[in-house]
Amino acid sequence: MAVLFEPETLEQEIEELLIFCQEHGMDCTFNGFEEYEASIEEADEDNLEQTLYTYDTPTELILPRSEYDEEGIFKLSEILDMVEEAKNSKLIDNYILLSEKFALIRITTINTDFMNSDFMDLGTEIKIQDNYYKVDIVTGMTSFNLRLTIEEKYNKYVPPIGEDEIFIRISTATSVNEKDLDIIFNAYFFELKSTLNLEIQINPWEYELWDEAEELDDSDKNLKLRPLIQGKGVQELLEIYKSAFNTNHPEQQILTFSRVIEYVSQTVIRKDLIEKTVLKLSSSRALSPDANYILELGKIYEEHKSLRKDYLAFKITIETCCDVYELVKVAPNYLKKTKKITLQSSSEEQKKALEEIASSISSTRNMFAHAKTNYDQKGDECPIEYFHEFAKLMNIISQQIIKWFSRQQEDTRII
Repeated sequence: MAVLFEPETLEQEIEELLIFCQEHGMDCTFNGFEEYEASIEEADEDNLEQTLYTYDTPTELILPRSEYDEEGIFKLSEILDMVEEAKNSKLIDNYILLSEKFALIRITTINTDFMNSDFMDLGTEIKIQDNYYKVDIVTGMTSFNLRLTIEEKYNKYVPPIGEDEIFIRISTATSVNEKDLDIIFNAYFFELKSTLNLEIQINPWEYELWDEAEELDDSDKNLKLRPLIQGKGVQELLEIYKSAFNTNHPEQQILTFSRVIEYVSQTVIRKDLIEKTVLKLSSSRALSPDANYILELGKIYEEHKSLRKDYLAFKITIETCCDVYELVKVAPNYLKKTKKITLQSSSEEQKKALEEIASSISSTRNMFAHAKTNYDQKGDECPIEYFHEFAKLMNIISQQIIKWFSRQQEDTRII
């Protein structure tokens, strides 16, 4: 059997690959044949049969303590790239693999179909200063698992690859800035949650397996992700939003989502103040202002002082940033005015519904934030049986508010 290589330099690459595998206890086979060395030993120039190795040759790589897996078969070029990445990268806190032009962030999820994401386009992009990043999800064996093997981060019970491996892959044509990784993760977390209702969490390698999940609705399978948001104030805002999912207690989630509203409210109030002031100054009366004009202008500033109070700040922020039609779908039944909203509802009815929501958020937040002995019920607090539904409503409100904030010019954002 004659053994041929295309290109000829591939022979040297395969030799180096097999030495690497031998050093780190990995098994490597090609195209279903026995080990490469065996095919070389059996080579016979008089035999007309040929074995041709190319970069497209199907190649199986089995890591130490691992078992055969059809998903572990790659093109030879992919294996070579994976090994090169693993050699020239470093592990950070056991969940980030960082190289010059790429990073892998190991994550987990509660969504079953997320692991079978071939039907979804989860790729997106983000530009941070002058660096343009591509962001996507990859599953199965990656250079992260090879790096674990190199560093011997496995034992006789747990191989260096889990049953369900899932990573955020971040790549750039220039150089990955390690400081950008948190910004990208938070922005990607928000986009997945707000568009597909997918939740992800950092998943450090701890020699443990995981497989808990829930299914994704069929209606979500054709959705595509928007470009990731970032810029002045966005990172801090997304940190607050993300922290709401560190707990399953609706009371804590409601308080955290309230912080999202509070964070953005000053930008909303400032924008409203500027718009009303500019409108006033555009009047012909501004050219020769009298006492009444000055008092009217001062009244605008006085009215905005009162907006700093919790309820009024929540009210103007929700009225400015939120789409009531999207909120009706998830609003608890105790919000009577909101649940009555339809496409035929007047603008006044929509406004009253948003006021109802804002008032309930303010009162419920204060109920949780103050000791019970120091708090007097207002009557519009969320009833205890609706806490979980109310937290879901506030999640959607927070998403809408964050998206509004990200669309504003950076010089108008208050942080």
